[in-house]
Amino acid sequence: MDNNLPPITEGQQSRAFAAWYGVQVGLCWVLSFGLAMWGLREPMACNFALITGFCSIPLAIRLLRDFGANIAPLRLRRAWHMAWMMYLCACLITAAAQYIYFAYLDDGALLRTYTTLLSDPMYQPMLETMLPGQDIQTIGDEITATLTSITPAEMTFQLGFWNVLLATILAIPTALFSFGRESQENKTYRPS
Repeated sequence: MDNNLPPITEGQQSRAFAAWYGVQVGLCWVLSFGLAMWGLREPMACNFALITGFCSIPLAIRLLRDFGANIAPLRLRRAWHMAWMMYLCACLITAAAQYIYFAYLDDGALLRTYTTLLSDPMYQPMLETMLPGQDIQTIGDEITATLTSITPAEMTFQLGFWNVLLATILAIPTALFSFGRESQENKTYRPS
């Protein structure tokens, strides 16, 4: 082993662990997205998609708590920074999966689902209540035209924007629930 290597900084350590934790949270998000898309055909799958998505938050908190207890002290600023990087990594993994789905696997399923819902007589009263005074048929045609014209990259970018916004918001409570958990061993540890 070469002793001439520079020591690992706190920032490098945080980024490395946040990336690994982000992979785990990202896989949870990919599973949630996959279940949601399957839910277009099987409505019960949407419930599992929601549960899987919500389960990623306690997973992220648990991962950061374990970091603070076993690896290095986790102060609030570092906890927020790691949570934010972790969720951004999860966003990248999810965006890749979403692009693959819309480019190669969807085959118009999302468009067919929306078209069916907008033209189904059973949903007309609900749509009229949600959009009072507007022509439901015109709105349906506009939505269908928009979904037809959007490319997989544009769809992924739109979803990615909302995922990054969600990641930024989720980083705050994740950090608040994660920081300050130190083991006895870590209380004496201070990086040089």
